[in-house]
Amino acid sequence: MYTIIVLLVFIAFLLLYNLSKKTEWSNKPVWASYFEKKRSLSTVLSALLIIIAAFLLELENGIVSGIFSLVVILMAMGSLIVLLFPFRYVSVKQMALLVLLFIVFEKLIF
Repeated sequence: MYTIIVLLVFIAFLLLYNLSKKTEWSNKPVWASYFEKKRSLSTVLSALLIIIAAFLLELENGIVSGIFSLVVILMAMGSLIVLLFPFRYVSVKQMALLVLLFIVFEKLIF
């Protein structure tokens, strides 16, 4: 469950990061160009993803600790994207494999 929540926040923050004028993203994929052109759709989708993640965290942890967890996850994903995204260390395929691996570990452990 936490892997899915972190993935939702990651996607939401990446969509908002894509809207920034200061980002230099060469070889932008088709989906990123589409969401850059549709600024209002990207903003609404990001807000919706964060609201869904907040709701899931509140169901999982309770209201106060869910909000605290959301703030911590937002800070972590924001730092991760802003610091590592410009270097292109991880591709989309590697990220998908990593998420799948974490989901399998999460199901085996919990």
